[in-house]
Amino acid sequence: MAKDNITQVKTVDSKCFSLAQLFAEKYTVDFYQREYVWEKKQLEDLINDLSSSFLKCWKSGDSTSNVRSYDPYFMGEVVISLKTDEPSAIIDGQQRITTFTLLLIYMLHTFKHVAGFPTGDIERAIYSSDYGVPRFNLDIDVRRNCMLGLFNNSTYNPVEEDKQHVQKIVDRYNDIAECWNDKIDDSNIASFAYWILGKIVFSKVWTNSDDFAYVIFETMNDRGLSLTHVEMLRSYLLANIDAGKRDYCLAKFDKMIGKLSLIKLTSKSKAEQEFFKVYLRGHYAEDLSQGNDLSDFVRIGNAFHRWVRDNESLLSLSSSNDYVEFLNKIVYFADKYGKIYTYIASRDASKYFYLIVNSDYGFTLQTPLILAAIKYNDSDTVVEEKIQLVSKYITKVLTWRVWNHWMISQSSLEAPIYDLCKKIRDLDVDGIKALLATDPINLPALNNSPTLNQQNKRRIKVLLSLITEIVARESNESDYILNKSDIEVEHIWSDHFDQHTDEFATKDEFDNVRNNIGDLLVLPKSFNASYNDAIYSIKVQQYFSQNILAQTLNEKKYTNNPGFIKFKNTSGLDFKSYTEFKRLSVSERADLYKAILEWNWK
Repeated sequence: MAKDNITQVKTVDSKCFSLAQLFAEKYTVDFYQREYVWEKKQLEDLINDLSSSFLKCWKSGDSTSNVRSYDPYFMGEVVISLKTDEPSAIIDGQQRITTFTLLLIYMLHTFKHVAGFPTGDIERAIYSSDYGVPRFNLDIDVRRNCMLGLFNNSTYNPVEEDKQHVQKIVDRYNDIAECWNDKIDDSNIASFAYWILGKIVFSKVWTNSDDFAYVIFETMNDRGLSLTHVEMLRSYLLANIDAGKRDYCLAKFDKMIGKLSLIKLTSKSKAEQEFFKVYLRGHYAEDLSQGNDLSDFVRIGNAFHRWVRDNESLLSLSSSNDYVEFLNKIVYFADKYGKIYTYIASRDASKYFYLIVNSDYGFTLQTPLILAAIKYNDSDTVVEEKIQLVSKYITKVLTWRVWNHWMISQSSLEAPIYDLCKKIRDLDVDGIKALLATDPINLPALNNSPTLNQQNKRRIKVLLSLITEIVARESNESDYILNKSDIEVEHIWSDHFDQHTDEFATKDEFDNVRNNIGDLLVLPKSFNASYNDAIYSIKVQQYFSQNILAQTLNEKKYTNNPGFIKFKNTSGLDFKSYTEFKRLSVSERADLYKAILEWNWK
């Protein structure tokens, strides 16, 4: 019988593998696979989960050999279609494998200097020889240049020929620094790296048939008629409401969920799921510890419908009327939750400036605190005032931390934000003002001044835009610059060390001062392209056509500009123009920026 007429016997097998074992092989994806789609929230959740799982096991003084006894972490299934003469194709799992590859690259560049860090093992898990040809563990032609840039230099600037998902890969890599748990540091990074390699476990399912691989994938991902947590909560509430009121309450609940489902979060999380977690944690949870599986915080996150059922007494749920009133509260707060996201999406900086700034910082935890500050049946006027108060305070927290190079990731601020949720519950406007005036979240003083680097570039851009807008709105020239497209951080000094040898002995010393915030502005990309290489005497003339913070470098801003001059005089802030911009000028501008922030929150 001819070989072509032999029917292939389809086979399937499965086994658990560590990340190091899984990544020792080489994979690709078929052309019809979707591109990389992870958002920052999914990355942040993964890093939080990995960090907390590792830290539950690690104890100060542990050696890397102790990691052998640490608990494993299961990352789910990957489905592989085996190939005979080329790398096997991943049918399900490429999003996770790509993300872990980015995480390993980040760890390699950030911590390879640490004694005991398994540099060689990490490198082999990322990029190694495949029968003499160097390949990434997941080797995809259209992203290879990007991955090489990140692997070799920790940076990559997408070009026109790159597909859109390449930018997403770069963005997620840059997000890692912001999402990193600062409890993973030089003291335990070697153990964490070995834990990642040896204790992250995947269930690898493989078959010799593409068609059968997709059958397996669909079977594993088919949820059939299983109910979501929202649907189970709906059933629980309606079961405890008298039959005569049930249809009305059913319609009310479903209308609320329909509205929530229209909210598009920055992550792949669904607003109709996230709302219940935010509302129940912010308004009712007593134990907000995040490392305890029995805490209210964790149980609400895992199964909020079950937490409601188990806490009838706390929620004052006894009679049918109690359940109706509880539903009314849920609907009320769901409406406020939706409004917060509507306001952010509006980009109306004249009304919701701080709300928008916090979103631009990429901070995902302002909604829980704002919602916790709102009381049931607060009037629209009171709700608006509370949104303004809380969002402005959150901007202060984020800005003070960015200035001091502190983290603003979910992992670094989730605990203090939810602790503040408990304190702010049930307060009226005056009570909130009094509470926030005490700076209930620990804030560092605005010491020294921040320096621009690859990891904080996005946050510094928001910080500079905030400072610019404070000056603009106080001068009656409000025009939030991040509402415009293609805004970049601009250096006042061009990158020419030879023009500054009178003040600097080395290029490194020059670069350090040049990246100080006092030498930075935010301006349109087109301006940067036109004048980036120009000397200061040329730039300062062009700055007068740009935003108000840039204009203040030019002496013309100090005549015939009554709004700005009045602000300068009443605030006492030390604005001044510069005919030349020297090392001392950078220091003076940094002090001015700091003074503007302190004045705004005085």
